[in-house]
Amino acid sequence: MKFQRARAAAASGFALVALVGMGISGCSGDPAGQGSASGSSGPPAADKATRADDSRDALKDVEISACTYADKKGISASVMVFNHDVTATYSYEVAVKFTAPDGTPVATRTTSVSFIRPGRWNNLDIVAPYTPKAGASTSGVKCEVDKVERSAG
Repeated sequence: MKFQRARAAAASGFALVALVGMGISGCSGDPAGQGSASGSSGPPAADKATRADDSRDALKDVEISACTYADKKGISASVMVFNHDVTATYSYEVAVKFTAPDGTPVATRTTSVSFIRPGRWNNLDIVAPYTPKAGASTSGVKCEVDKVERSAG
């Protein structure tokens, strides 16, 4: 009885390997029967409108809740990244632009936030060194989200 089960399992395994092998190599050498245009390698380029929509959606996931100046720290932005998707986990690359009270650009800092699960968020602080001129006001510093890139995983 055990021998018959082992023989049946082995026969099933060989059949599965044979079927999978045919799907991978095929007669034409084309993987799994998928055709490709001559001279192209990889998937076709994504539509520009789709990429622009993805960028706008990713921008909606990032919010600056505070922008402050501290003597030893510089300008600090408190950033919240919220994954609004209900099924996908995303990683984000966030760029924040810092501006002095007089409107002079100070810096743009980029940081990564990895693996935010659906419906979850992550808070972080992004800092740019800044030393105001003697007697200059330190109120009115500005922090704004400059760019957001979102990727699966």
